[in-house]
Amino acid sequence: MAQPDDLKLIKHIVAVGGHKHMIGEVDRDKYQRLVELGWLKAFVINISEVSYRVTERGKAAASRF
Repeated sequence: MAQPDDLKLIKHIVAVGGHKHMIGEVDRDKYQRLVELGWLKAFVINISEVSYRVTERGKAAASRF
């Protein structure tokens, strides 16, 4: 079940273009939670770099709540 912080984060990601690129030692737990909800898709570039893209389900969640 989605939490209020999940909704804030997915709305923010959609508002800034639908993607987020993470490099380095960053806590990615909140993004992983959105992946588990089906709202983001993760593309691992290497051990320290991940790119996230909003899914159609994520776009729907951002506009619905």
